[in-house]
Amino acid sequence: MQRILFIVSVIVSIACCVLLALNIWVGRDVRENIQLAELQHPGTAEDALISFLLDTSQSSSDRTHIAVWTLGRIRSEKALPVLYELYKNDPEGKTCLGHHDLQICQYEIYKAIQTIENRQLFSHQRFRK
Repeated sequence: MQRILFIVSVIVSIACCVLLALNIWVGRDVRENIQLAELQHPGTAEDALISFLLDTSQSSSDRTHIAVWTLGRIRSEKALPVLYELYKNDPEGKTCLGHHDLQICQYEIYKAIQTIENRQLFSHQRFRK
């Protein structure tokens, strides 16, 4: 019985370490994306990311992977109206499949909206300001 408890505690410890490492890794990516947006657009992190998202001189892929993803991770309620305006009710991303160089990914917008509107265990709200 003690052996089973030991194995379970080791597995739980490893799982906690993996979750912590992933959270740190995502936090690093969030910070980097905010810095990229702030280099080109003034204001708070949210303002810079929203401006980056609306900046048509940026590639659609960068607008998706830098702005949309990061706005979702920081749970930017300020970005919701912009995300809804860009969203075409395509939660599976069928309209942009294979065309991410031409348009912002609908699936990523859907995920960002869901992340902002719903509570998540690991969000990076602290980077909003």
